[in-house]
Amino acid sequence: MRIGIVGFGREGKMALEYWGNQAAEISVYDQNESLEVPTTCTKRLGSNWKDLLLADSPALDLIVRSPGVPLWDIEDIVQGKVTTVTKEFFELCPCPIIGITGTKGKGTTATLIYEILKTDGKDVHLVGNIGTPSLSILPKLTPQSIVVYELSSFQLFDLHKSPQIAICLLVTEDHLDWHKDIQQYQASKGNIFKYQKEEDAAIWFQDNEVSTQLSALSIAKNKIPYGTNALVQVNENDFFTYNNEEICAAKDALLPGKHNEQNICAAIAATWGLVDKKSIVQAIKTFKGLPFHIETIATHNGITFVNDSFATNPTATDVAIESMIAPTTLLIGGVDRGLHLEPFVTSIEKSLFIKDVIVYGEERDRISKLFSLHNIPHVVITGNFEDVFRAAIQKTKTGETILFSPGAPSFDMFKDYQDRGLAFNALVAKYVQDLL
Repeated sequence: MRIGIVGFGREGKMALEYWGNQAAEISVYDQNESLEVPTTCTKRLGSNWKDLLLADSPALDLIVRSPGVPLWDIEDIVQGKVTTVTKEFFELCPCPIIGITGTKGKGTTATLIYEILKTDGKDVHLVGNIGTPSLSILPKLTPQSIVVYELSSFQLFDLHKSPQIAICLLVTEDHLDWHKDIQQYQASKGNIFKYQKEEDAAIWFQDNEVSTQLSALSIAKNKIPYGTNALVQVNENDFFTYNNEEICAAKDALLPGKHNEQNICAAIAATWGLVDKKSIVQAIKTFKGLPFHIETIATHNGITFVNDSFATNPTATDVAIESMIAPTTLLIGGVDRGLHLEPFVTSIEKSLFIKDVIVYGEERDRISKLFSLHNIPHVVITGNFEDVFRAAIQKTKTGETILFSPGAPSFDMFKDYQDRGLAFNALVAKYVQDLL
């Protein structure tokens, strides 16, 4: 058996570990020419990796695609040989899967669901973008286990099975550097519902038109909308409720912001009937959220620092802006992926608290041009990340906030959002020590 592994990141390495013993020959395809690849594999590296894959494809029995690598444009040529770690896991998983997708909130919602189930004593496993590669936990699973799977559009794109409990959060524009267009992106999200069975459960954000439309793809009889005046909601008394049964006060949740009320409602919908109500309440009252998700890092010299490095699209930054409660200096910018930037304008114009904006990175000129058209005051920084941070310090006074919510990836400056978030935290730490 000859296998090609396309993309050699975390899931590519998991694919090698999983399929390695079954293959007489394994080739690794990746654009990174300096990538370290085991000597047992044939290296097919460089900018022409796709040409190499096409040339090799007639001799390959299986092509394993990593999530971040699009192959939809050559699918007809590779003739249905493509699989993924996610597809293999869905075929073999012996227990129920709770799948979560959406543009914003997947990681937080998935982790809260995991915490609720763990609090209740369930044998629960968190996998996908937020957890470990799914195939690594396969040997541990029994029919009594539960898997919580955070699913990106990349993973859902060619998936032909849907989770038993499928959740679609807010869906807006994203990943148009990967997908052919917004329709393909939304269709990928829709696969979380498309292959459900009647005995499954479909959960969606009723206030979002796209999420509601996608939920109609499910034939599940158990339909659970959440949001304004939905089956799961925050009622007029500011209590989380399921079918009008009060669960706990919204003010008791540690997760900050109205957007997290939506995520909590989704988690309640997913776990209601699976666990004791007390487990839901306990998890809501103790779960603080994830690093780099509108996370308050420190307050020093009267300035509060909020790290939202996970915000890689304008919609995510919109959510962060809405959560501000003090005069704020906003830091945005990064790699230009061709997304519409109007959400930046809308959220800044609506906000009572955004007083200064600092723009940086590859797409700074495009953002600056748009802001100028709308008369939004801003400063453009062309230097390094420390220059951006220094400019923010100079703009921000005692009692105010610095919000780092880029609204874009920063591959022009950092490895990923975690690397970027750690860099921001390091600059905050230096400032606290009066080194800046």
